[in-house]
Amino acid sequence: MHSNAHRSISNMGDRMKRVFAQVVFVFMVTVGIANADNGILLVDVAPFKSEIELKKKIQAQLESGGIEWGQTGNRIVFTTVNKRFINFDVNQFTRYGTQKSLELPAGDYLITCAGLIVHTAFSPEKILSKGGYFNENIVTAHVEAGKTTTLKIEPVIRKQNTVFMSFFMPDLLTSTILDGTESEQVSLNAQTDKSIKWDDYSGDLKFKAASKK
Repeated sequence: MHSNAHRSISNMGDRMKRVFAQVVFVFMVTVGIANADNGILLVDVAPFKSEIELKKKIQAQLESGGIEWGQTGNRIVFTTVNKRFINFDVNQFTRYGTQKSLELPAGDYLITCAGLIVHTAFSPEKILSKGGYFNENIVTAHVEAGKTTTLKIEPVIRKQNTVFMSFFMPDLLTSTILDGTESEQVSLNAQTDKSIKWDDYSGDLKFKAASKK
């Protein structure tokens, strides 16, 4: 009797193992199929450099800096504005000279940057009103399944950008690389005639505090 009971328990255990193995196999195949549609976006931030001579203390502070950004859906947002004013999940901080990779579904990712030229004002809101702006969809990063797209960012203080130079703000010179082909380099955060001033921006990236009733 004990022998039959033992065999029954043993057989039940074997069946459970087989069922578990089948479930694991199906799960791994499903994940494999899903991942086959994904690619890698590698955000590669170069070490900080300057075309002008800086005081050692300022140089050290800038070299230890980094870039705040986030990705949701097919949008990627970088910001030099305090992220509490940005209505987006800015959950990444990548230091100069480091990399961050994301596994993403294949497709095009539109990159926007919230920038700021600092002006004297009595409140952060006034500073933003005077000097804040958005460079909307300034770069498109194309991600292909099974491949790596590099978003190459070089933080550089350039001689010709006298506005940024005054505040020791580096240009974020950016290009994309896929299959060995690199796109034209653009500055994510430079203010141009295509930039949208903070007060003129009507999109969803400005955080608006709920009004008190």
